[in-house]
Parts: sequence; structure tokens; C-alpha cells
Amino acid sequence: MMDGSCAVCSVAAKSRCSNCHQTHYCSKEHQKAHWKQHKPDCHPFKVENDEKLGRFLIATRDIKPFEVILREGYVVRGPSQNTQPVCLGCLNGIDEGDHIDCERCGWPLCSPDCQHIAEHNSECSLLCSAGNKVSINYFNGSEPHPMYQCVTPIRTLLLKDVAAEKWQQLNELESHQNLRRGSAQWKNDVEGIAKSLPRIFKVGKDRYSEEEIMRITGMLQINGHEVPTSDPPHVAIYHKCSLLEHSCSPNVTKSFTKNGSVVLWSTLAIKKGAHLSICYSDALWGTAARQSHLQFTKLFKCQCDRCKDVSEFATNYSALLCTKDDNCNGAVLPVSCEHWDDKWQCCECGDIVDKRRVDIIMDRAGQDLRAMPKASIDACRKYLEHYGKLLYKNHFFLVEVKIQLVQFIGAAVTLPGGGTGSSHNSLQLIDSELLETKIRLASEVIQLVEKLAPTEARILGLMCFEIHSGLSEKARRIPLESADASVELLKLSYEYVEKTVSYLQYEPSILSEGYILKQAQENREYLKSFMGF
Repeated sequence: MMDGSCAVCSVAAKSRCSNCHQTHYCSKEHQKAHWKQHKPDCHPFKVENDEKLGRFLIATRDIKPFEVILREGYVVRGPSQNTQPVCLGCLNGIDEGDHIDCERCGWPLCSPDCQHIAEHNSECSLLCSAGNKVSINYFNGSEPHPMYQCVTPIRTLLLKDVAAEKWQQLNELESHQNLRRGSAQWKNDVEGIAKSLPRIFKVGKDRYSEEEIMRITGMLQINGHEVPTSDPPHVAIYHKCSLLEHSCSPNVTKSFTKNGSVVLWSTLAIKKGAHLSICYSDALWGTAARQSHLQFTKLFKCQCDRCKDVSEFATNYSALLCTKDDNCNGAVLPVSCEHWDDKWQCCECGDIVDKRRVDIIMDRAGQDLRAMPKASIDACRKYLEHYGKLLYKNHFFLVEVKIQLVQFIGAAVTLPGGGTGSSHNSLQLIDSELLETKIRLASEVIQLVEKLAPTEARILGLMCFEIHSGLSEKARRIPLESADASVELLKLSYEYVEKTVSYLQYEPSILSEGYILKQAQENREYLKSFMGF
């Protein structure tokens, strides 16, 4: 162990904080006395910097699975750039006939309580000082309202006047101003934000120049996190969390509390010295979709291990199925991970597939998926049967439908956010074949996700809960004379409900995953009592 200087008295010290492994102390007394000052920076990681990556986070000790790495409140939050009208207090969507207008500034709110929320006070006071009121008369829930794209930028700019420390934290983050300049998005932002914001909020160029507004807009786009604790989700910036690297197979899981704070943790063991990463895109998208999204929103091409492997860790997650003849069921993938728009080839027989055929199949599969009736078991099964002959068994379109089908079979519970979930009573109504299908498909999804993106805790938790429910129902159907078989199924069901609780333990009650967590905890206690664990 390397010696250092005590953080309190500066004498030589060998002992270090057991959590962060960075701060030294000469005695337990000095460590206790320094805790209040040390606590905000006591994390199992440190900030590093290099020319290629910029600033990033690196683990300062081994991190255990399911251990919290960081809890952090937001620096600023507000409506996403493209959103329907939302309450500027709680950020939830509002309807034309079910809202009030802020009596001071005119922005629509869901209730009088939201008029006094701190975030809204910033833009409200600005408008009041200018003697101006906003009038929102357009409430089409399917289309974004253009004025809302200016709200979060003005909230961020106002931190300069009301929260110097937060303003300093924001200015440590990248905006990629030069990379964005001149792009189609840049031009849209100039017209929709940089020129509209001063007009809406009555501020002159002497206060906020066009260049500064564009810098803040870029900062929000590059560093903003989508927060699902409002409906629709809003955007927030976090200080330390913004330093996490990107990977399409990351080692850190991101959850949120109901008040909007972020919780960083991991389903994996992370070794000391490892770089900490999250996925800036959607880890359950295929490579081409992830790359396109990252290029457009974050302005870089991903070079993570998953993106450099055309087979995506041997899952063939983006592959078509070879249809040259009945004897070949090989995966058809691009010849090179660098050229997804070039020729595709079967990994088994070597047959070359025209990219135009690939595009036709993918376009039709995507269109049919979007048009598929919601909550229809028959539609899901027909889709899997038809496209199972054209897409590789692990293809992301098929996986999406499998996840839907698992949740639709036996679904009787409406969850927060409009989702569905199974209950024991509803599962009693389905036949054994459907029950087996539910368990089998959920197991397939878990095996695939654990290999591809094992920190996708929410989908893993939901699939574990569906297997737990299915196994419990199978056990119930076993005759009394076969009690041993029933006990074994209930033991396995208990293992899956334990996994559910582990995966979803940091999800808030306002989300569907938090609802499932509560149900899983109740089921676990019931099984524990019933089985005598």
C-alpha cells in the first residue's frame, strides 16, 4: 500500500478510505472528523484525462455486483427538445382541457402546486421582469410544440445568475460546438432556439449571444440524459455522471429516483482500473441503428468491442437468415464491421446477398412491427413465424416481439406508463402450451441479453419476473401426488423472483419496473414462508 498524507493533519499515513481508496488518514479519529467534508467526493472511482477520450471515470477498487457506485442529483432539468406541451413544474404531459396557466408567466401547468417548483421559478421570474406572458394554444399530443425547445436552454443559461457552482460544473462539459457547426441540426437549432429564445423570454443579445445559446444547446444534446420519471420523459444533466464513457456493452447500469436523481450501479463485478461506461444509445438496438443514432446525436462513431465485432459477441443480433437452400441456416452479416452498407455474406455457406435485398427485408420487417396490433398474442406469433424464416433467430426485431409476447401471455395487470404485466390469477386462464412458450421465450431473451448487454437490468428483471410467475403457475398445476416436482418448480421460481428483486431494486415506484419490484418482493416473502426458507 502506498503511503500518502493525512487529509486532516498532512502527516504521513498508510490507511486509506475503504470506499474510494484515494484519501489517506493517520487515524480513525481524523477519518471520522473529515467525513462530512469527504463524503461528497467519496466514490469508488476517480476522474482521468487523455487526449483521445477527454475526461473519463476509472474504478479505484474492485466494485461488487449490485453495489451503488454513485447517487447524484441533477444540475439542471427540463423538457426534452422535441416534446408535446408539458407542465413546467413536474414535467408531465398536459391536455388542452386539463391544465391551468401560471398566473405570473402564462406557461401551462398541471396544478397550482407546480407553480412554485424551483425550476419553473427561474423562467417565470424572467418573463415577469420583462412584463411578458406566454400563451400556449396548441395542444396536439402527437406533435412537438416548438416553444418548448427553448425552455431547458433558458433554464441552463439562468444558472449563470442564480447558481454559480452549477454553472461552473456545466462549463466543464463538452458542447462539440465546432463539430456541430453547419450541420442540419445546427441550422435547425439556430432558427428554433438561438433566434426564438430571445424573442420568447425577452432577452437581448447583450445578455445571451447566439453563440452562447448554441453552446448551451450543444451541451444539452451531448450530455443530456433522458429521465423516464415523467411522462413524457424529460432531459437532465448530471455532473459526474456526464463523464461516463460510452460502450454498446457497458459495465454500469443507470437508474433514477422518483425525484430525478441518478443512481449508478452494476450487475457485474468491475475490476480496479476498469473504465466506467454506459450506453449513450439503446443497447437493444442493432449495430447499424446504434451507430446512426450516435453519429446524429453524439457526433461520433462507436469503436467499442461490440461494434467492432460484426457478430456482436457471436449472437448474430443484426443478422438475416440464409435462404440459399434448406440445408443452410447460417447468419448473413456484412463482410466487414466497417461497412454495413456494403455486401453481406452468409457465415456458413459464403453466399453473397445483395444489400438491396437486405434493405427490403429490414424495411418490411420494421414496418410490420410498427403496424402490429398492440397486445395481440396472435399477431406476435404470426410475426415470429413469418420473419423467423428471414431473420436470424437472435435478430433484434424478433427479440423485441419475443419480449412483447412474453408480457402479453397472461397479461392482466396495467402498469404505470401503460404497460402490462402478468398475475397469478391471469396465468391460470391460459393453456399449458402458451405457458411453456412464455417461460421458454423469456429464458431465451435472458440468455441473449446477459451475453450482449448484461447491465440491461430492467429487461432482465422483467423477464425474470415473468419466468417466476410462469413457474409458480406450472407448480400449481401439478397433481398432489407429484408434490416433489411441484417443490422443485417453486424453488426455481423463488430463485427467479430473487433475481427480479436484485435487478429492479433501484427502480422507483412511479415506474412500471418499480411496481413489478414491489410485487416481486411480496411474492418472495410469500414463497419464503410457504416453502419454509
